Amino acid sequence: MTHNTNQNFSFQRSQSVDLTQPQSRTFFHATSNSNLSSISAPASFQRRTVESARQLRDSITTVIRDLEPLVETARSVNAEVTNFLSRPQSEQTVPRPANESHNDSFYINLEVEPTRDPEIPIQPENEINPGNNADNNNTENDERNQTVAEAQQFLKVLSKYVPFVLILIAKSLYDYHDGIFILAVLFITFAHTNSVVKRETIKRQRRSKGSLALELLYIIVCLLFIHYVFADDLHDFNVILNLVLIRSFTHTLTVWNLLWIVTITDFTLKLLTVSVKILLTMLPGAVLDFKKRGKIYLFIEAISQMYRSIVTIQPWLYYLLESYQGPEKIVAVFLSAFYMISKGSDLMLRVKLLKVACLKLLQNVSIGSSPSKDQIQTAGDHCPICHDQYDSPVLLQCRHIFCESCVTTWFDREQTCPLCRAKIVDDPSWRDGSTAYFMQLF
Repeated sequence: MTHNTNQNFSFQRSQSVDLTQPQSRTFFHATSNSNLSSISAPASFQRRTVESARQLRDSITTVIRDLEPLVETARSVNAEVTNFLSRPQSEQTVPRPANESHNDSFYINLEVEPTRDPEIPIQPENEINPGNNADNNNTENDERNQTVAEAQQFLKVLSKYVPFVLILIAKSLYDYHDGIFILAVLFITFAHTNSVVKRETIKRQRRSKGSLALELLYIIVCLLFIHYVFADDLHDFNVILNLVLIRSFTHTLTVWNLLWIVTITDFTLKLLTVSVKILLTMLPGAVLDFKKRGKIYLFIEAISQMYRSIVTIQPWLYYLLESYQGPEKIVAVFLSAFYMISKGSDLMLRVKLLKVACLKLLQNVSIGSSPSKDQIQTAGDHCPICHDQYDSPVLLQCRHIFCESCVTTWFDREQTCPLCRAKIVDDPSWRDGSTAYFMQLF
């Protein structure tokens, strides 16, 4: 037994085996496997199990690698189908040609228009692209709904406060109905008489003295009615004394008392100014020439505005100085100083207007020259304004001829020639007999 084993071993060693050759590796593995199987059967079974598991793993890996391109292709196809279905109808694909080879992408022809049946009418663009039209309609509907919602919200908030505002207005109207009535009467009287004076001033010789006298009586009755019948509403304030700058306050003023006093005083002075202009308009032409009345109207208005600006200083200073007592009197002094500084600019404007009015009143400047007979014949025998024969004809700088009275009346309202619109005179404000509507509250 021992002799056989050694003999075999020596035989194997004596043989030269080249393992690099395939036949040698096969013979070696066969010999080794036969020997190992004869030595240990469990080790061979374990080796075969490991080899089988490795081969199975390699097979599964190979299958997965082969399936990955197919999965990616399926995903791309699914994404393209989804995008295709979500597009508008006008962008959908046309049928692919029959000879086109099958692949994993879609064929979309955006350049070639599909064939159309001539019997089918062409639809408008808003019907061809229903998707875009729907988007526009949705946007407009959203904006409209937002506007409606804001309007409803505003009305809702307004409805909460309207009853309270109406209550306050009703209470104010009831508590101050006398004062509101006085202001309404004063304003209506001033507006009416002012318009009548302007209308009658333009007429000159054809003015109605009866109408002017009636307006003057209307002003007198209005002032007497207000200052005597409603004396309690004037808070014991004597307007007549305040007009001549005599202090007549019996108690400390509030801001509402101050504004009330200033407003009544200003309307009274306006009505007095209109009364003076009415008396001037009623004068006959022999007493005061019509062509000079525009300058006088301007001078009267300048004096009225200057005086109305001065009258408000007294109640304002009294209100500011009497509002504080003791150590706080210094505050009243500073407020009064600031008021006078701000009042200075308004007074300077009134002084400038009064200076211009005085210069024009004193100057005797003719608006033109006397034309010759040839010039009158060339222009015609009738005035372009009154369409009558010339009465004291005047030749303007623009070489047009008018009656002196007609053209002076025109220049009391305008600056330019009635025919060529060339500028002839300066600003004609307040020369037509009108009075300023501006209310002097400070």
